[in-house]
Amino acid sequence: MGRHNIELVAWIIGFATILGMSRIIPHPPNFTPILAVAIFIPFLVNKWYAALPITLGAMFIGDLYWGLHQWLFWTYGSVALCSFIASYSKNLMTNSVLAPVTFFIVTNFGVWTGGWYGYTLEGLFACYVAAIPFFHMTLLGTIFYTAIFYGLYYITKKYGKSLQKTV
Repeated sequence: MGRHNIELVAWIIGFATILGMSRIIPHPPNFTPILAVAIFIPFLVNKWYAALPITLGAMFIGDLYWGLHQWLFWTYGSVALCSFIASYSKNLMTNSVLAPVTFFIVTNFGVWTGGWYGYTLEGLFACYVAAIPFFHMTLLGTIFYTAIFYGLYYITKKYGKSLQKTV
């Protein structure tokens, strides 16, 4: 296995561990690395679908722990869509804002389809307005974790070779 493949496997194991723990350990609501990983993996490997087993697998494990819900299709689909979009827009800062916006739009549309707000435009609007207080933590969490992942990536790229020589 080449050096690049070993680094890739290390990133994948690290992401899977972080995601698995982030779904179970106490954390501020919606402040998780799920969307950051969903956009960072396509940045690393240029394949949006490479993020799916890790992100959706971690979400599913968390959902098994916390309980499955009726919006799985919308939630998982929005994460997959974020990875897909990230594979075309390689700007991590743009993606770290675009992913939470996409997640917000898709998942809250899914909530609206549940009928709690009525099947009207007013109901759809009310559903989105009710979700606004949760959006900022999703946005902040995604930006925070994307910055952490990029920092680790940068350090690995910049100092990885010199660290290998000293070991």
